[in-house]
Amino acid sequence: MIDTDKYEGQTEGLWMMDKLGEIWRADGPEPYCILSVYHKPPIKPSEADLLLMADAPLLLEEVKRLREELKQTRESLWWCYDNYRF
Repeated sequence: MIDTDKYEGQTEGLWMMDKLGEIWRADGPEPYCILSVYHKPPIKPSEADLLLMADAPLLLEEVKRLREELKQTRESLWWCYDNYRF
């Protein structure tokens, strides 16, 4: 289980990465850069944003694990339904 409390205060909304590897917030009235190695972003990324970016591989693995668990649960429920119909 991942402690998601440390991500409180992260930049809300849709993020995207451009071809240069810069990360942008893309769902506001005007997109703005969150993280760049090429220029200084207009705002400094919050610690929560940086933690979220760093933990992305862990979060992806957790999503994969939960999907597999959900699949197994569904299969178990179908098995119960098929074998114990009233």
